[in-house]
Amino acid sequence: MRLPKEPDALDGVLPRSRPVHESELPLVTRVTDNLDAAHETAARLRQTGAQVVIVEEPVERGLSAFCADHPAQLAARTCKTCSEAICPGCMVSAGGEPLCRQCLNIEQSRNRSTRRRQLLFLLVFVAFLYKVWGHLKQDHEQVSGTAPITIGIIQFAPKADMGANIIRQLNQGPIEDEKGRSLRALAPWLNAEFTRYTGNKDRRFRVETRGPFTVDLNPPRLHKDGDSWFTAMFRAWRYPQYFRNLAADNGVPIDTYTVKVYVMYGGTEFDMASHSRGSRKGRVAMVFVSIDETNPAYALTTMGHEIGHALGAVDTYDPVTSRATHPQGFVEPFANPLYPQRFAELMAVDVPLNPGLEKEVNALSDVRIGHRTAADMGWIDPEQAQIFYAPTEITPEEKLQPGPQNLDDSG
Repeated sequence: MRLPKEPDALDGVLPRSRPVHESELPLVTRVTDNLDAAHETAARLRQTGAQVVIVEEPVERGLSAFCADHPAQLAARTCKTCSEAICPGCMVSAGGEPLCRQCLNIEQSRNRSTRRRQLLFLLVFVAFLYKVWGHLKQDHEQVSGTAPITIGIIQFAPKADMGANIIRQLNQGPIEDEKGRSLRALAPWLNAEFTRYTGNKDRRFRVETRGPFTVDLNPPRLHKDGDSWFTAMFRAWRYPQYFRNLAADNGVPIDTYTVKVYVMYGGTEFDMASHSRGSRKGRVAMVFVSIDETNPAYALTTMGHEIGHALGAVDTYDPVTSRATHPQGFVEPFANPLYPQRFAELMAVDVPLNPGLEKEVNALSDVRIGHRTAADMGWIDPEQAQIFYAPTEITPEEKLQPGPQNLDDSG
C-alpha cells in the first residue's frame, strides 16, 4: 500500500480507530488486482474463523491509498470531479455519489442556486399565467358581455396610390350611408344585425377609422415552405406585430381597440381580398384591397368577414369551390324556391344565385349575419342555431316512409 501524506495517521488505520495490539496478530495483508478472486479468498478465510476486510484502492496511479479528507481511512474510490482519493464515508455523506467533501459542498451550493432560480422562474411563470388568464377573461367578458366593442380600422396606402377611387369612396361616403358603401355604414350595419338577434338596441359596436397613412409596406413573410412549427408560430406573431408598430408610429392608440383591423391598399391583383386574414387570437384582422377595386361594398364585406373571424366566427363557404355551404352559408336556407337567395351570409361573402353561380354584393344592405355566425360570436346559444337549421316540416316523401309506429305487432 502507498503511504498517506501523514504517516502518523497509520496508527489508526487497522483496525479502524485504534492501534494494532499484539493479541490481534498475525495480521496478513494480501494484494491482488482481481476483485472476484479477493472475495473468494475472503470467503474461505472467514470459514476458518479469520476476520477479513476487503479494501479497494484507487485505480489511478500516484494517489494515496488513504482518503484525502479522512487520512485514517482507506480510500475506496476517487472523486468523480477532482479525482482525489475518497473513503466509503465520503460516499455516504454524498448520498452514494463519489464526491470528496469540497466537491460535495460546491455541488450542493450549485444545486441550491439552481433551485432558487427554478423557484424564481416558477413564480414569474405563475404571475405571467395569472396575467394572461386575466387578459383572456377580460377579453372574453368584453366580447361576450354587454360592454361596447370598439373596432379600429387603420388604413395604409403607398403614396402613389393615395388618389385611388376606392380609397376616396370608402372614406368620403355620405354621413348617413343607408345603402352601405362606405366605412361610415359599418357600425350601423353591425349594430342592426346585433339587435336583430338579441333585441338589444344599444350601440354594441363602435367603429373608428384612422388614416389612410402614407406607408410603403414591406411586411415580413407570413409563410414559407419548409417552415418548422416554431418558425411558423414566430412568423404568425411577427406579421401582425409589423402593422401594430406601423400604427403606433403614426400615433394610433392601438390598445384601446377590442378588434384591430389593418387595411392595406395597393396591388392590382384580380382578387386581393383572398389574401385577407382574421384571427380570434389577438382580435386582429388584415384586409387587402386592390387599388383597381370598383365595388366598395365588396371591400366592406371583406372587412366585415375578417372582423367576424376576429370575433370567433368561422367560414361558411366551401374552401374548394368558394361557394356558400348549405345550410349554414345561406341566410334563408329553406326558402322555396331556394334560389336565388336575397342576401349573402357574412362568412360566405357572396349571394347564391343557383348551385353553381354567385354574385358580389352591391351594398352592406345585401349582407346578413346567419344563425351559425351569430352563435360563433356569442350573440345566441348554439342550440338556437341548430334549431334554426333543422327543417320545420316533414316532406311528403318522409310521410310515406313506414315508421316503427306504423308496424303491426302481429306481423
